Amino acid sequence: MTSGIISLLVSVTSPAPTPMELNAENVNPGPLSGIFFTALAVSLLILVFSMNRHIKRVNFNEDNDNSK
Repeated sequence: MTSGIISLLVSVTSPAPTPMELNAENVNPGPLSGIFFTALAVSLLILVFSMNRHIKRVNFNEDNDNSK
């Protein structure tokens, strides 16, 4: 059983597809990256506005008498 698997693995010369060179003219970000970047920017804006609202609600009373 194992000798058959080993002989099969030895007989295969290229288990993976041969790598292709990328042409810089044909490579572009694509629509999926644009959608991802837009969603990331919108979520960042929502988080910033939410943080500002929460910071405005905080009541901070500064006590100078912190001697312990």
